[in-house]
Amino acid sequence: MRLGSLIKGVGVLFLGGIIGIVSAQWSVEKTATAMTAGGGPWKSWFSGTTSIRNPYVNAHYLMFGRLPPTLGQELLFEARYDDEGAALDASCDYVIEGPRLTARWWHLALADEDNSQPAAISLTSSQLIGEPDGSMRITISRQPKAGNWINPRDLSRFELVLKLRPGSGLNAGAAVVTLPHIRREACT
Repeated sequence: MRLGSLIKGVGVLFLGGIIGIVSAQWSVEKTATAMTAGGGPWKSWFSGTTSIRNPYVNAHYLMFGRLPPTLGQELLFEARYDDEGAALDASCDYVIEGPRLTARWWHLALADEDNSQPAAISLTSSQLIGEPDGSMRITISRQPKAGNWINPRDLSRFELVLKLRPGSGLNAGAAVVTLPHIRREACT
């Protein structure tokens, strides 16, 4: 009789642990997704203030093994889809274009589909070759392209991670950042 009770107790604890983990992950993702930036595919887990960090925002980053951006000094935007809502696929060519980012420094990287640390596949503001009209245009393709080109190498699906470091803090919030469009051109 005691062995049966022990097995039932372990089963209840195991089931409770699974339910707790799943509900915590769901809660973090639903609560931490603070905003979709500019109505496009870019998302930011910015908590809206430079003095208080939302614990769900911290948990979002820590769940994927990354440290949260520096409070009040950085913004981090992520995009898993293009402007049409299709998942980013390395067998397709993409153009990232828009007005030049006004941040003091920025870094655009491709991360694998597991959302782990961004790979060495990246472009920074100091490497960008601006367009004649002052805008920016970056091509992601396996085939070489003129201008700013990023090769996704051996990735199949990927996520774009854009880190911005404005010069005077983020008191106005993430809504003032004009983010580039992500347009799919062709797929092989």
